[in-house]
Amino acid sequence: MSRQAGGSSLVEHVHRELREDILDGRYAAGAHLRLGELAAEHGVSFIPIREALRRLEGERLVEVERNRGARVAPLSLEDARDVYASRIVVEAHALRLAFPRLTDAELSRSAAAIDAMTTLFEAGRSREAYAQHRIVHFAIYEAAESPWTLHLIAQLWAGAERYVRRSAALRGTPQEFAAEHRAVLAAVEAGDEDAAVQRLEEHLRKTQALLEGVVEPTLETE
Repeated sequence: MSRQAGGSSLVEHVHRELREDILDGRYAAGAHLRLGELAAEHGVSFIPIREALRRLEGERLVEVERNRGARVAPLSLEDARDVYASRIVVEAHALRLAFPRLTDAELSRSAAAIDAMTTLFEAGRSREAYAQHRIVHFAIYEAAESPWTLHLIAQLWAGAERYVRRSAALRGTPQEFAAEHRAVLAAVEAGDEDAAVQRLEEHLRKTQALLEGVVEPTLETE
């Protein structure tokens, strides 16, 4: 079906669909993204495709080279280590900023998202589950009331999401994944800031450790 109308909403739709296809691995690291093929698949002109690719380049999911077109950004163990080391620092900072401001509303929202995430993973609806996973974290971080911190976290999440999904098969059951998040919330509810930060750092380091076995040390392209 053609989607030629719609302006910015059309670009957002194409961006969202391409982003999910990259995150899910439908377009592998290093894969070339050809305008004509993408336009035909999504039933749009080149204009929204170019804008969507520009946004994906800003998220470091796509590399665009003059006269060579676009390709999916490569993956590497060095990059995974870098992005997770940065996530640990920035997200721990966000949690400490948020800690004295957190209310029952934020904690309930995060807890509900954990339940929804678990149910969706068990049903094989991974795209929706990962959307809930984001809410689990950001329901807490948004209480920090620090726009720059949230901006940095959003950028780091864009860079980390493919690695999160790469590690999924090694994480254990959805219930085990949920337990890591519930441990953070339990420490927050107990009023123990240091323990909450420690649980969060352990959660992020576990993903980083799992990636050591599934991502090549050098740039991975296909």
